Amino acid sequence: MTEVFDGDPEFITRPYQLADRQGVRAIYGSDEFARPDLQRKYPRMGEYLADSMSHYTDYEPESAFVAEAQGEVVGALLGAVDTARCERVYRRHIRPLLIRRCLSGAYGWPGWVLPILRTEWASRHTVYPDVALRQYPAHLHIGVLPLWRRRGIGTALMTCYEEYLCQRGVAGFHLYASSFHPLGVAFYRKLGLEDLGQFEWRLHDGLQWQTVTEHIFGSRLDGPQRRSRRTMAVL
Repeated sequence: MTEVFDGDPEFITRPYQLADRQGVRAIYGSDEFARPDLQRKYPRMGEYLADSMSHYTDYEPESAFVAEAQGEVVGALLGAVDTARCERVYRRHIRPLLIRRCLSGAYGWPGWVLPILRTEWASRHTVYPDVALRQYPAHLHIGVLPLWRRRGIGTALMTCYEEYLCQRGVAGFHLYASSFHPLGVAFYRKLGLEDLGQFEWRLHDGLQWQTVTEHIFGSRLDGPQRRSRRTMAVL
């Protein structure tokens, strides 16, 4: 499933390997869009962010794919075939890990925790649209380093993931895209994914409250909606 794309410079997309773990953590440990000022103030918050995504590398690495250029991981798609199972793993393993490491001081002075807790507390009033997990059981996240965006990496990673899901007979996938990341929202729209709904939630960024629109996109892989990603969008 390795693909080589010509360009200046070229990159390859391939399945995730254990040696990629630090590169993937570097991508997902950056809070570039939601709370960038807070992370600049508390840089070790990045370890917390990376740990919060560790289900994908530590419990389901077979569903992850990376883009590599010049020996460096420059993009990563983290997927889960069964969203319900992923949520169970998060509750049983990932959330306790985050609490233990926070209490042990692994994330430095936790001045960043209060905005996260305030956001979680505010979310108790949020009304979430139902996603039909029988039709869209899988989900994914995509991260690409800033200098490597708009070079086709996101499209290539999506192609790898779709092929992987089809080989496993997975009916479809869904994903969430936040309004504070407009490039991501535009990318998924250009891919022609189905619009499964949206909702608003409140984010505290460490300084003030923001209202965020969360878009839900999806794709059925067992019907006519599946199409080639290579020619539709560039991330």
